[in-house]
Amino acid sequence: MDNEKIYFLPGDLVTLRQKLPNKPIMIVVKKVTKTIRTGNINGDFFQGILCRWFTTTGELQDAIYNTKDLQKL
Repeated sequence: MDNEKIYFLPGDLVTLRQKLPNKPIMIVVKKVTKTIRTGNINGDFFQGILCRWFTTTGELQDAIYNTKDLQKL
């Protein structure tokens, strides 16, 4: 198994790793983190990669994906 880290940067073209019919070609918008405060501890935790794409009918869509679900084109 290849353990090389892949970094996704804004502007990268990606698609879903799963074999699905008509899977979209998406553009990476940004890395999404979530700030969690627990008592006196504040932390930013990685949530995923925000991607945008157009449907076949021209509708703009966006969603946050886990890096393991994406592959660069």
